[in-house]
Amino acid sequence: MEDHIYWHCFRKIAGIGQTRLRSLMTTFPSGEAAWHADTEALARTGMSRDTLDAILAGRAKIDPESEKVLLEREGIRILLETDECFPVLLREAPFPVSLLYVRGVFDEWDRPMVAIVGSRRHTAYGRQVAEHIAEDLSSAGIVVVSGLAYGIDSVAHQATLRADGPTIAVLGDGLDDISIHPKDHLPLARRIMESGCLLSEYPPGTAANRGTFPARNRIIAALSYGVVVIEATEKSGSLITADHALECGRDVFAIPGSIFSPASTGTHRLIRDGAKLVRGVGDIIEELPFHAHDERTGSTEKTTGKPVPSDLSPSEQKILSLLSHEATHVDEIIKSSHLGTSDAGSALTMLEIKGIAKNIGGDHFIRL
Repeated sequence: MEDHIYWHCFRKIAGIGQTRLRSLMTTFPSGEAAWHADTEALARTGMSRDTLDAILAGRAKIDPESEKVLLEREGIRILLETDECFPVLLREAPFPVSLLYVRGVFDEWDRPMVAIVGSRRHTAYGRQVAEHIAEDLSSAGIVVVSGLAYGIDSVAHQATLRADGPTIAVLGDGLDDISIHPKDHLPLARRIMESGCLLSEYPPGTAANRGTFPARNRIIAALSYGVVVIEATEKSGSLITADHALECGRDVFAIPGSIFSPASTGTHRLIRDGAKLVRGVGDIIEELPFHAHDERTGSTEKTTGKPVPSDLSPSEQKILSLLSHEATHVDEIIKSSHLGTSDAGSALTMLEIKGIAKNIGGDHFIRL
């Protein structure tokens, strides 16, 4: 942290982004040496006169010791691309990522990661799919990455947490409490930090804007082995993430939806253009360059749902056998089970209590 703090101070100066920071890091032996370098030495990086003036003005206002105290108070760590633990996939990205901010307990950067992104205005179907995919990826030992936004992003984070897996939220703003966006998701951000982390390329105090979100998407794509798109309109920001994934040589996966749903026009275009159509998490895992491991069972074979309790009654077993990840109306369940309405209703209630079935609305049930 001692030397890292100087590189952080450079990031606080307007005009010093990832590219110019990398120029400084490759020119000077340390952050401290760069921070105290004279104008002539700084000019050797090829920076413009305006940028050099900004650095000189910034150094007069920014105190490295005060910045160190601020970062420690907020629990924010700095990762440099020169650090041994820096994510390998990010180091190989076709664009510079020289410095990242991390807040949370996660530090297993060699673990396989897959991103889940999608519409901010998802349908009930989109929520169901996002929950299913996120939980199964997490159970297979894969870290779920997303962007903390409304909609599919937050659903993916929440589902991963329910599966007791770490999740990484990549933000387009600073990681301090005041900067985290959207404000409504600050409680979710805190839960994520308990087992995973928040990640950003922006220093504390940076507010999100229309330009930081597309930039954030390229980090999501580069950090992951693949990007899963769940519901996206033709102009969805999720398609930007998919484009970045292709730029980075990553796999793009898309969830099909109804041909009548505007929420699936973007995902259908991705499939038409060559994205892998996903019917279940197995379609994702088989494309990834590693062997997934199911942490629930210790098996390398992927299971299709939550473990079935051993204490199910005959009625519960019959009802469960009729359920799948596709929504089924209660009337159809009762008819197919040949059970009375009361018995079938009681069995469904017990399956919900035991956490292996769910009423997703309108008396439509799915198997978890």
